[in-house]
Amino acid sequence: MPKYNRVNLGKKSHFHLLPSKRPPVPCGRMSWDGVAVMSCNEAPVPLEPRRACWLRREMLAALADVNHRCLGLLAEQALAPGREDQPALRQVGELWRALDERSRWQAAACPYLLVDACFGDPQRWQWLSSSRTGEAPAAPYASFFTVPQTAAVARTVFVYAWSLVGNYSAGARLILGIHPNCVRLLGACTVSQVHELAERGSGWLRPRWLKRIRLWRQMLVAAAEDNVMALERARMQGLQMLAAEVREAANRSSLRT
Repeated sequence: MPKYNRVNLGKKSHFHLLPSKRPPVPCGRMSWDGVAVMSCNEAPVPLEPRRACWLRREMLAALADVNHRCLGLLAEQALAPGREDQPALRQVGELWRALDERSRWQAAACPYLLVDACFGDPQRWQWLSSSRTGEAPAAPYASFFTVPQTAAVARTVFVYAWSLVGNYSAGARLILGIHPNCVRLLGACTVSQVHELAERGSGWLRPRWLKRIRLWRQMLVAAAEDNVMALERARMQGLQMLAAEVREAANRSSLRT
């Protein structure tokens, strides 16, 4: 696993977690500078490049770096004792370990985060409000990841999410699958609060859609075979699923108000 640049404490714009040097990874027809595609009624809808603010090269380069670390963590977790009853996790881990470095970066180059951190559960984030800062989260949460690398990867995920919310809040909704209330709470965090959040929320990390092993297999096998079209189809399927989750969360929120 490559080394990652350390993050300097300072403005949110400094928290880009820029990736280390690596071979360029082609991204199919969904180029970094190309036309963004979102989901509407389960069909991909192209957006004009000037509106595709969430599909910026530097943002997705950093996202690929975070995804690479998350996939590595997933593979390590698959080797942990006591996970023999999770064949999907084992399959994903085996596929990832079989990839060469270039194929791993291709798999990581998704236009969305491949793990979730309770981004769609605003109740779990309420302790971040100014009146309740310092309190523990209201309810315990069974950790999925238990290997030693979990804390470091969680810190990477939360700092990246904080930077994304602060710099590209519109794109953060789809890239993270994050609820609007969580956007507000995370965006208001100080540097110290973000690191506290990462420490307390490391148990929130979950791989997205692990029960949909077919999607994971399609993505990792396509990366291994350098099948650009199949890899793009897998990415788009995940993007549509995430967009549907964001819409559903927004609808639930509007019904409560």
